Amino acid sequence: TQGEDLFFRQTILETAHQFAAVVQGDGRNVLGRIGVRRQRRRGEGSEFHQLRAYRPGDSLRQIDWKASSRYQKLISREYQSERDQQLVFLLDCGRRMRHADAAGEHLDQTLNALLLLAYVAARQGDAVGLLAFGGVQRWHPPRKGGDPVRRLLEQTYDLQSSPAAADYLVAARELLSRQERRALVLLLTNVRDEDQAELQQAVAMLARRHLVLVADLREAALDAVFDQPVRDLDGALRLHAVYDYLERRRLSHQRLRHQGALALDLLPSQLPAAL
Repeated sequence: TQGEDLFFRQTILETAHQFAAVVQGDGRNVLGRIGVRRQRRRGEGSEFHQLRAYRPGDSLRQIDWKASSRYQKLISREYQSERDQQLVFLLDCGRRMRHADAAGEHLDQTLNALLLLAYVAARQGDAVGLLAFGGVQRWHPPRKGGDPVRRLLEQTYDLQSSPAAADYLVAARELLSRQERRALVLLLTNVRDEDQAELQQAVAMLARRHLVLVADLREAALDAVFDQPVRDLDGALRLHAVYDYLERRRLSHQRLRHQGALALDLLPSQLPAAL
């Protein structure tokens, strides 16, 4: 029921605040316990961080020639990943997300991962927004400051998967009309063969302006087939059918990457740490 969903998602929100309290209080990496790792990639990114002594392996573009002249030795610029970025979730609420496994509906598990990533992004100083589509139309523009996780929870606590088909092209056009600034767009969905052509068109449209990541959820029942011994013809046909289906998924994700997008093929339970 919606009441149960609200209670469950409120629990997620309280957990996020516990993360914040513990991390700020004693510095322990609570997020690390669930697979979230903070890593500074020195020398990468495009935002200036600091000057330092030259190290073997630094590229020529990193060398600050004025500082090198002043100090009479080679000095390099160090960069870091930019802050104040835009993160927009493009959330499929259509019929594919109604699939359920032992941990619940795909949509519910996706919402939990969404809230966790929103918390991490907000702590990094990024703005977080959401566009829901597929029988549901909801727009929350990217914002920062305040309590973005609570704002997202208020926008998503009553979301339900619908029997409608998700229209990727309509969603892409809607997002392009609303989100002009370049953003990381996380498309959270469950794609089938008949959806692939439309999805690729939508990703091509979005990739002209944004960096797109497609998180394509996979049913756990597919993986379970490989754990079952093949004892008869039906079992052999089932195994080969799953092999064939997963190979088509792999090729479709490869085509998305050729369009400049990122792609993840994973179980819903793997989504939080992977994002």
